[in-house]
Amino acid sequence: MRGLWDNEKPLTPALLRSALALVGGFLGLASVVMLVISVASVADEKYAAGAMQLAAGIALPFGIWLGLRMLADMLITMHRTHDRMAAIEEALGGKPVSAPAPGPVFQTNGPGADRPATGRAGDDGPAYPAEE
Repeated sequence: MRGLWDNEKPLTPALLRSALALVGGFLGLASVVMLVISVASVADEKYAAGAMQLAAGIALPFGIWLGLRMLADMLITMHRTHDRMAAIEEALGGKPVSAPAPGPVFQTNGPGADRPATGRAGDDGPAYPAEE
């Protein structure tokens, strides 16, 4: 993995996890603030607003943190897999030779079905002389 600002500096999983912990700390702080606001709403006898603030103060920061955690784990897993595949590629002797792309399987019944395929899709619009 490479760093966001410096492509030469590797981004380690430990650095990614520490950034996630920092974001988790800020989300925890936001949760505590929201819970204090919900206690103030209950003390002011606004029970419905207090219940909603309590639920939002717990669910929203936790949901954001959980989503970020899952994205970070997927990123780490993808980069480890890429590194392993690169190591296997080096061990086997380089990149494999790619096969040529196959031609179209069938022709459509629309205009141009009697002509060879030109590489244009049927919904590309009219073919002007400058494009051919």
